[in-house]
Amino acid sequence: MTNAEMKKALIAVSVFSFISITMMLQRAATKHIVIADAAGTTIDREVESKTTLDSYNLRVDRNVGKGQEGKLIIPLSKSVGSDDIVLEDHYLDHELLIYIDGREEGFYLNNPIKTDLDLIESAVCETENDSGAVCLDFKLDGLYANESSLTESGTIEVRFFKPYDEYDKIVVVDPSCGGTDMGCVYGGLTEKGVALDVALELNAIAEKSEGNDIKFYYTRLSDKNVDDNSRQTLIDETKADMLIGISARLSETSEENGVETTYNELYFRRDLSNAQFADIMEKNCVSKSGADALGMGPSSDEDVLIMESTIPSCRVIAGILDGEKDNRMLQDKNYKSKLAAGIYQGIVEAFEELGDK
Repeated sequence: MTNAEMKKALIAVSVFSFISITMMLQRAATKHIVIADAAGTTIDREVESKTTLDSYNLRVDRNVGKGQEGKLIIPLSKSVGSDDIVLEDHYLDHELLIYIDGREEGFYLNNPIKTDLDLIESAVCETENDSGAVCLDFKLDGLYANESSLTESGTIEVRFFKPYDEYDKIVVVDPSCGGTDMGCVYGGLTEKGVALDVALELNAIAEKSEGNDIKFYYTRLSDKNVDDNSRQTLIDETKADMLIGISARLSETSEENGVETTYNELYFRRDLSNAQFADIMEKNCVSKSGADALGMGPSSDEDVLIMESTIPSCRVIAGILDGEKDNRMLQDKNYKSKLAAGIYQGIVEAFEELGDK
């Protein structure tokens, strides 16, 4: 072989190696799927706006293969990678939405999903655009947690389970009001807005916290109407261990500013009383945020969710909307993040109290 031929061979091998490594890295990068804990929230997706309202029932093949029992198997076109898939878990509505930015129009007309599960009440494909982007809408017969993965064979596998079967610590967080219910209002601040902002910060902290073994559920993560029955149903279906309400209020005197907590004084647990829980929450919120402490006290009869709760429960009043200091601070994202950090730490400490007894 001449020198020229050897050089050509080396170049060919180098190019082939580069292409192979690139493909391997691309494949390795498609092992995860973006999952959104979507208690009514909306997230940004690189999917074109809907241009049609076409939808159809998905074909279902109940003859699953070995090792696929008890799972939902969703085929994908060859062009789809992990970056093209977003799952939204609408657990309040007993619904799982899977957005797939595909390239094959009508792919799911010819390719059935596979499952032997009876918990799926309906499975519908809604077209997002005329280029193959779709939303797969699965309605379930109750509230389920789920785990999903992208397989080597080019499918999405989803496993469903009851939260209390796999999570030892479950907390329901209830940002008050929402949607048409503004709650207290002062200037540009609303109770529903403050409560939602703190809940969103808490969600971000819990998701990023290393070693977090607490499962958080939220009655809302967007500005939507949530009735009392839906809130209570979430607590019942998750078999939550704790309940945290987040609110704000107007002042009773012109000089009020700070954080306070309220609790159900009629329900008592020896391992962690509601008064102890409220005290732990207030101390941590004050410590993390630097806010004044307004103390703790019994909830009013109007706070039905807290007063009818039979698990450790309290409500965190995040601030006084018309307080001169609080009004300024409650418009500061960093301050609300500190309040959320206090709530998170309070929950951790409350579970430690339960574990010590």
